[in-house]
Amino acid sequence: MSAIQANSQKTSRRKPKSSILFHADANDPDMLYFSRFNAFDPYIALTLGRKKVGISHAMEYGRMEKESDFDEILLLSEVQAGARKRFNLEQGQAANTSQMVAHLAKEYGIDEFKVGDRFPTGLAFALRDAGIQVSPCKPGTLFPERIIKNNDEIKLMKKANEAACAGFQIVAKTLAESKVKKGQLIHSGRVLTAERIRELIGQATLGKGAVALHTIASPGDQAVDNHCAGYGPIREGELIVVDIFPRRQEDGYWGDMTRTFLKGKASDAQRRLVRTVKKAHQMSLDMIKPGATGSKVHRDVQAFFVKEGYETTTDTSQPEGFFHALGHGVGLEIHESPIIAPRGKWRFKKGMVVTTEPGLYYYGLGGCRIEDSLQVTADGNQKLAKAPYKWEIA
Repeated sequence: MSAIQANSQKTSRRKPKSSILFHADANDPDMLYFSRFNAFDPYIALTLGRKKVGISHAMEYGRMEKESDFDEILLLSEVQAGARKRFNLEQGQAANTSQMVAHLAKEYGIDEFKVGDRFPTGLAFALRDAGIQVSPCKPGTLFPERIIKNNDEIKLMKKANEAACAGFQIVAKTLAESKVKKGQLIHSGRVLTAERIRELIGQATLGKGAVALHTIASPGDQAVDNHCAGYGPIREGELIVVDIFPRRQEDGYWGDMTRTFLKGKASDAQRRLVRTVKKAHQMSLDMIKPGATGSKVHRDVQAFFVKEGYETTTDTSQPEGFFHALGHGVGLEIHESPIIAPRGKWRFKKGMVVTTEPGLYYYGLGGCRIEDSLQVTADGNQKLAKAPYKWEIA
């Protein structure tokens, strides 16, 4: 008797009405959360009652057995054989993914598959054409418990943020070692560029087991375009926004921190800008705790900026001021629920991991953003990692 036949006899008494279904690799955060398996290619996984079941190629079976959270693993060849028989396929003709899923649905008495927002559309249509109900879940609702991190997840995210700290350390060191020549920074005999800073950050985070993709090292007015990675020479007296969000290679958890730097002597306007952002950052740290409303924290920071004389303009293709969300959740995604924005009624809960990243950006002055990743605790919050806030480098 095959594993599928044995399981179908067991489940026939309780006939699971619905099942969560995946066809994804480890780039799908819900799949990674569900399986804890770092798969390079998409594969089928589903729930049978409370059991997690993975479908594995023979080549990956041993690794999946050792590394994953699956309660049971079925061989892909066995599932294919069952699907070939059910659909009367010719000898040697391989069953496709929709046929294999349809076979599993029939075998286990599944009436409905719940799928995440990243589920392949083509597969969903094929399953519906086969008479199987596919119910898509809104983002964040397949596993709503992901919003609260357990102690093991917190430890991994601390390591991810420590990798970011290693990046800031190399930035500060490089700026301190740089010499000024005709307004440009020279380091190790060559012009220091934003691209070179990102390269150094990448090396530093990799040494901590994390990959820093799309790091921002944005000097001067480039930082006003918030997600501009930064390019070209670094100049004396320019604010440099450095946003490092490394992802751990081993388990997929992200860190996210930002610091602002300047080589040389800052102007009074730059000092006031940075001082105001740092006050807003501390203000948010004081407010983030269980029961506090995310939207109120954002609005209070926004009001503080206005009180200090920093207006925001958003009705233009080149916004200025404080025009982004104050923060967001972090975990297996760099941006996940909750979002700390002006609207919404959600409240902070113990175990959430969020960023707070107030910033101000103006053409002709540059930008400043200060960001930390926080664990919401019973009576407040705690930084997952600590990096100095020193920004003016002589």
